[in-house]
Amino acid sequence: MDNETEDNARKTLDEGKAAIKEAINLMEQMSSMRGKLNIKNGAGQRYLEKIKPNMAQLQEAESEILTNYTGKPAANKKKQKRNMMSALHRHGRA
Repeated sequence: MDNETEDNARKTLDEGKAAIKEAINLMEQMSSMRGKLNIKNGAGQRYLEKIKPNMAQLQEAESEILTNYTGKPAANKKKQKRNMMSALHRHGRA
């Protein structure tokens, strides 16, 4: 019984450490992305404080973002590849 409890505690501790490492990695990625886009820390928070949206507006914006921007990169790459292949065919290189 005691050994099982200790194993569960170790497993939980390892999962917690893994979650912390993943969170730190995501925060570092966001920081580097902010640097690439020249966005200052807290810019989104200041914007939200300035416009003071209600929850309905935020949910509407979230649903609009999800409908308009999910799945687009794959379709864009396929179209870009098709355009490149057409250009190669026009120039007799494909």
